[in-house]
Amino acid sequence: MGDFWMVRSKEELDERINYFHEFLRDTWDWTKPVAWKVSIYRPARSQSQNALFHIWCREMSEHFKSQGMDLDQEQCKEVLKYKFLGCADIVVNNTVIPQQLKKTSKLPTGEMYHFMEQVQSFLLDHGVKLTCPDDSEFMKLRRGGSR
Repeated sequence: MGDFWMVRSKEELDERINYFHEFLRDTWDWTKPVAWKVSIYRPARSQSQNALFHIWCREMSEHFKSQGMDLDQEQCKEVLKYKFLGCADIVVNNTVIPQQLKKTSKLPTGEMYHFMEQVQSFLLDHGVKLTCPDDSEFMKLRRGGSR
């Protein structure tokens, strides 16, 4: 994925550009071109979203075990990621590891919310009773909070 430099204010701008310049000058492999892209920083999924997703995986496991299926919480998590996030190749240096499950830890808050909406709908359609605290990040986003 590469390194990145976050700039939170105009006052930090010169310092970050200097760090970036030093990084390129001292460590960049100049046999390959470099590119940079300016974008709005969006934090990865929140701890609240992650915790609720894991609760849902446990509830999914308990539901399907009560129906005679042997699915543990981790297997449920893998099934949901496969169904709604899919797979992608991972590149490590010159090695391509094909078709690995995408990770929720890499999702921005808004994408994690969308994923959780899909998971919630799927599980409710399959009769899984889900915990959904009113003060959870998921519910705050559903009510129109920022993504």
